[in-house]
Amino acid sequence: MFVPFRILMMVLLLAAVIVLQVFLSRRKAWWPGLVLPALEVAYSIFAIASAIAGYYEVYGKGVPVTASLICDTFLAFVQCNIFTLVLLAVYFVCRRSQKRKKQLDKMNIQDL
Repeated sequence: MFVPFRILMMVLLLAAVIVLQVFLSRRKAWWPGLVLPALEVAYSIFAIASAIAGYYEVYGKGVPVTASLICDTFLAFVQCNIFTLVLLAVYFVCRRSQKRKKQLDKMNIQDL
């Protein structure tokens, strides 16, 4: 009973974030559209740092640095940033369409 509700809420939350990203990306200034992707990258760095700190808390010693740890950390970082890539794609699509519209307006003014 609760699983479809949770899925619906997650889809609605993701849709709201994407709508917010579109709104921020269409602003006149260029930087508001980069706020959500920057927060997402900061979250992924925080998540990896928390995992390493959690290891230290549980085992009482530092994390042994191995090739496997580096590979796993890199893969976790990539996984955490999949949604960042989606947000950046929305940003660049919106900015490109806005730039194209601005150029068309400039050409129309010159034609007059």
